[in-house]
Amino acid sequence: MLDILVIENLAQLKCVSDPFRIKLLELLAVEAKTGQQLADELEIPRAKIHYHLAELEKQGIIELVKTEQKHSIIQKFYAPVAKQLVPKLDLLKYAEEDSKKDNLSFKLQINEKEFPEFKKDLKKYVKKASSKNADSNYQIKIFPAQN
Repeated sequence: MLDILVIENLAQLKCVSDPFRIKLLELLAVEAKTGQQLADELEIPRAKIHYHLAELEKQGIIELVKTEQKHSIIQKFYAPVAKQLVPKLDLLKYAEEDSKKDNLSFKLQINEKEFPEFKKDLKKYVKKASSKNADSNYQIKIFPAQN
């Protein structure tokens, strides 16, 4: 399971914005479950559960983690693909001016020993750049590595 899944598009965001689907994700995060187990636990028709599971799987939010055959029925167990969901930084930009700005993203891997010094230097450079150009808005977000 990934630590973080970045929500890349509006379809994924819409999919996880449903309160019922959030409840399903919370239950699946505890342990992988079948649609029938979720239906029994929530006392909701299995068809409703399967519809929402299919949507979550289609958007890459959950995945099939194992199957078991019980008599003549194949049980499918689902779990979230990540512990945390985070929207892509520019996903919700709606102003034309914001969408035209050049946003830069960098992937950088630094070991834990060097990270505090890097963070200190980075803050110093951002402060210096911000004071030179008051019109600019500098924003830095640091995410842990996805293994």
